[in-house]
Amino acid sequence: MICLKYDLNDERVQYLIRTDEMLGKLIRYIGTSELAIEKDGFKCLVKYIVGQQISDKARETIWQRICTTFGNVTPDIMLSTNDSDLRGVGLSGSKVEYIKTLAGSIIEKRIYFEEFQTLSNKDIITKLTALKGIGQWTAEMYLIFSLGRENVLSKGDGTIKRTIQWMYDLKELPSSKVLTEHFVNWNEYATIVSTYLWKSIALGLTQKSFDEAIPG
Repeated sequence: MICLKYDLNDERVQYLIRTDEMLGKLIRYIGTSELAIEKDGFKCLVKYIVGQQISDKARETIWQRICTTFGNVTPDIMLSTNDSDLRGVGLSGSKVEYIKTLAGSIIEKRIYFEEFQTLSNKDIITKLTALKGIGQWTAEMYLIFSLGRENVLSKGDGTIKRTIQWMYDLKELPSSKVLTEHFVNWNEYATIVSTYLWKSIALGLTQKSFDEAIPG
């Protein structure tokens, strides 16, 4: 596992601070954000298949249970494990199917993770979402948390939407169009912005209004 860190000495972070007053306040208050990279593409995708439609906390609980129960998470191990044993660690029947579909695609060489290193975000998303059970969000999480792409905005990510709503005191969750408008100056470093938004939730900052949580 590789951990990328972004701090106030980073030129990319300084650029983001200059682009927007509210984002600048948030970044200066938080200081350092992190991005944990899982180079094993299969493990990364399985983790975010697990995380579909559930909270981050629930995802981590089930994911740790999978790692503890089955050891190394590989296509061969997942395919050879009984469905009932996978459901026993907290996976739904549909997610068991999705994981096995992905594992089969890798073993049958229909998915080449090595190839993805040179493909565009759009092309990778197209290839991954052709598989049953992998949608736009799951593919974007792969781009971020396995490939470390800095220019990924996940418009369907609920945490990003909630944090933008909190930061700008919006009356409702931003639509994809509104979210795109907020990120217009951040596209190149959308992932870095996202790390700060995710961390603001993790730190409990959104439990207060932005002005109360981020004084000055």
